[in-house]
Amino acid sequence: MLALILAGGIGYYWHSQGLADLLVINAAAATLIGALPLAYMLGKILPFSRGARQAKKNDIILQSSSQLADIGNIDTLIIGRHGIVTEGHPYVASLYPAGVSQNTLLALAASAEKDATHPLGRAIYETASQRGVQLLEASTFTEIPGCGVEAIVGRNSLRVGSIFWLKKEGIDISADLITKNDQLAQRGHSTVFVANGKYCRGIIAIDDALDNDTLTAIRKLQRQHIHTVMLTRENKRTAETIGKQAGLDSVHGQLTLEGKLREIQLLKARGTGVAIVERGNVPDELIKAVDAVIELAPARHPLDKEAGLPPAPQENPQAIFLQSGLLWDFARLQEIGKATLSRIKLNKLIALIAFAVILPLSAGALYPFGIPFLPAWGALAGQGLALLLVTINSLR
Repeated sequence: MLALILAGGIGYYWHSQGLADLLVINAAAATLIGALPLAYMLGKILPFSRGARQAKKNDIILQSSSQLADIGNIDTLIIGRHGIVTEGHPYVASLYPAGVSQNTLLALAASAEKDATHPLGRAIYETASQRGVQLLEASTFTEIPGCGVEAIVGRNSLRVGSIFWLKKEGIDISADLITKNDQLAQRGHSTVFVANGKYCRGIIAIDDALDNDTLTAIRKLQRQHIHTVMLTRENKRTAETIGKQAGLDSVHGQLTLEGKLREIQLLKARGTGVAIVERGNVPDELIKAVDAVIELAPARHPLDKEAGLPPAPQENPQAIFLQSGLLWDFARLQEIGKATLSRIKLNKLIALIAFAVILPLSAGALYPFGIPFLPAWGALAGQGLALLLVTINSLR
């Protein structure tokens, strides 16, 4: 539409100046051809299309090829601990009872965690089941995100969760258990406190091995100047230990959902491009706060592969899905995104140069100085050359 208006305006101007009709028609036609944004549009479509094909070859599913623009601008990656930095298979490493036996401590915790969805709670319940520990029947169950679980057994309230939550609830925790918690946290263990009534009955230490594939990916991402940040609900000391072992750039522990949002907002305020990496669902609040969501496919069990079962489906419809389940593929995706933006930038320059050369000559801007109008076929040739250069650059 703008090209037609410009062409009509140029034709009317030269007609009013008494120019021959043939020259007026040529000026209008050449201006129309030169003003068409063909090279500019193709200069965005082709790089995005090529980038999307490259991503697909690497088993990366994009919801839209334009997501590559967001990925190309990412310089900070937020990752969780369980299933990302670690293998996602937490297990009970040790039990530290206070005034009860180890089996009783495990029975109390597992009775409360029977219906838990958190990985640590599931690890406690599965350990108790494997050891044949007899569980107590809970009449109520409440899972408190970022804190733990609470269940009623008989007349007593069972609370299993973080030390900070139990302190807030007024639970009596001995100095020995607090000291032991500090020691376990410094070794990178997750600590779960178990309270029966008003008294803490001990600590369950849970461990989860570091994922070697993720550690390799973190080093590659850092070579690409991408900062890796872990935001987690874990105890600060535990998180810092894990972060140091994994070589992360920054670690923030003991965070609620609101705390994670605050940290993301601080990163964004510094002009940082932020993406979050998770396995499974990501809270809507976090999705809205970041520039991109990267979903890693769940690690497949060898038996599933042998049975020919399909991979788990994508859970976040708006996320970029890495079918391999490896963080390593984000490094490749970032390379594709940066290359796509680089091609688009050069294509825009080619299109602008074409406009700057073709339009003034077509419109007769230099005609008063004795330079003739660019003929319509010349404008067409110029557009063709610009399109050819854009295509070559997009496919290189």
